Amino acid sequence: MASVVAFAQSERTTDFGGILSAEASAGLGGNFGMSVEEELRFDCGFTQFDRWLNSVGVDYTCLHNRMNIGLTADYIRRHNNDGYYENRGRIGLQVTYTEGYRRFKFQGRSKVIGTFFDERTGEHRLNPRLYWRNRVKVTYQKPNSRFKYSLSAELFWLTNDPKGSYVDNVRTVLAVDYRLARRYSLSAFARMDNDLQVKEPVDRFYLGLTLKAKY
Repeated sequence: MASVVAFAQSERTTDFGGILSAEASAGLGGNFGMSVEEELRFDCGFTQFDRWLNSVGVDYTCLHNRMNIGLTADYIRRHNNDGYYENRGRIGLQVTYTEGYRRFKFQGRSKVIGTFFDERTGEHRLNPRLYWRNRVKVTYQKPNSRFKYSLSAELFWLTNDPKGSYVDNVRTVLAVDYRLARRYSLSAFARMDNDLQVKEPVDRFYLGLTLKAKY
C-alpha cells in the first residue's frame, strides 16, 4: 500500500540538461516486434555527461493494435552521486493501451521496472530498485500533417523501500514530432522531472532531440 514517507529535506534545487537519442522499431512477423534505443544525457547546465543508455526490447500487439505488451532490457553507464560512473542493468515489463478519437489519441502505460546496481563500485541501500511507473499521454495530429504534438505525465512509484512504497518523481513531457520521410521522424521535446519525498529534491529540466525509425 502506498504511504507518505517523511524525509528531512534540504532546499529544493534546479538543474538543466539535454538529451540526444535514436530509436528504431521493426516487425518480427505476426503481431511481434522489436526495438532498440541509444541515449546520451547531459546535466549540470549541459556541462556534465550524465548517462549513456543502450536498450533492446520485444513486444506483442493485440486487440486490433490497441494494446501492446513489451519487455525491455537496458545497459546504463551512469554518473552517480559520489562523482564516478557506474554500470547498471535494467529490466522492464510494460502494458500500453491506446484509444483514438478524431484527431486525438489517448494512451495509458503501466510499467514495472527493476534497476540492478554494481556493488563493486559502491554499496546501495536498495539493490535492485523496483519502480511501478504509470503514464498518461495525449497526442494530436491533423490529417496528412507532418507534425504531431503530444503531452504526457508519469508517476514513479518506488515499491521496495523498507520505509514504505511512495511516489518519488513526477515526469512531464511536451513534444513535437516531424515526419522526415515515410519511415523516419524527428522529435523535439521539453521534459521536466520533479523529485518528491526525497532528502535532496531537484527540479530537472531537459531539452532533447530523438531520431526515430520504423521498419
